[in-house]
Amino acid sequence: MSERLEVATFGELLVVIAPFHLRAPLEAAALLEKSVGGAEVNVALGLARLGHKVTWVGAVGDDPFGHEGVRVLRGEGIDVSRVVVSPSASTGIYFKELTALDGLRNYPYREASAASRMTYADLDVDHLLSGRVLHLTGITALVSDAGHDLVARLIAEARARGIHVSFDVNLRHRLLRDRDAVTLLAPLARAADTLFLSRSEAALLFSATDPAEVQALFPTLQVQTVVVHHAQGAFAVTPSEVAKVDARAIDVVDPTGAGDAFVAGYLSGWLEHLPLTARLKRAEHCAAHAVVNRGDSPLGVSRPATSSTVTTESDDR
Repeated sequence: MSERLEVATFGELLVVIAPFHLRAPLEAAALLEKSVGGAEVNVALGLARLGHKVTWVGAVGDDPFGHEGVRVLRGEGIDVSRVVVSPSASTGIYFKELTALDGLRNYPYREASAASRMTYADLDVDHLLSGRVLHLTGITALVSDAGHDLVARLIAEARARGIHVSFDVNLRHRLLRDRDAVTLLAPLARAADTLFLSRSEAALLFSATDPAEVQALFPTLQVQTVVVHHAQGAFAVTPSEVAKVDARAIDVVDPTGAGDAFVAGYLSGWLEHLPLTARLKRAEHCAAHAVVNRGDSPLGVSRPATSSTVTTESDDR
């Protein structure tokens, strides 16, 4: 592992509460289990498990959930030296259940969390921009007005310093609160270097769903690569290249975190200078590890030994 920081990410660490019997409804569940989640946290965990030097920055409450979350990340080798511990706000929590009829349901409690109160002034910007990649998501931008300002300013400063910006749109409709997703997220997406979207997000923000339509957008973007994932596979587009991978069937245990694992795998390939198609294949491999295990982050993830791929739809937290 290189001694230099490779990826820095900022976002909210969440405590995830789910029925111990995974398909049981929350209302009837007598036993619950907790784990650590959050989109940026999941990406950091995936990258660390792939052998990369990662820092995660965020705010947690001075409570058992926040202490546990930071301890879990530190135990995975992630730098948590700039985490803010708030004595006056709590760690964010969300409850989830998996149902046979409509898949994943979630119930977040994060409106007054420590992370939602963070501002740009709370950050050690030099630390966040000391690596090769800064990874951010639309979730942080939608949690609060301060969060949106923070993400926008971090992207601008990263680009000014020549740091590669990775941005996952990760639209969460619960967080919109009657605001316009295009107005809030499209400018951030356009300013990234590597942009990740689901096909539905690409349609909403840019009215583009296939590689040719996405490639036609490049004159209006600062983006170097657009990566679009969907149920049938995924594709990555640059101004001069298109790469695709197809999905294959897999027995899904828990779909939560598939998109985050996908991002971690792709960024791992980018850091190692892999060709575009090879990055996609690693991304699919990591997504497969996420969905065949319980919890929000990929367990036991490693670099793929073969070229086989798996694509899963992203979750909605």
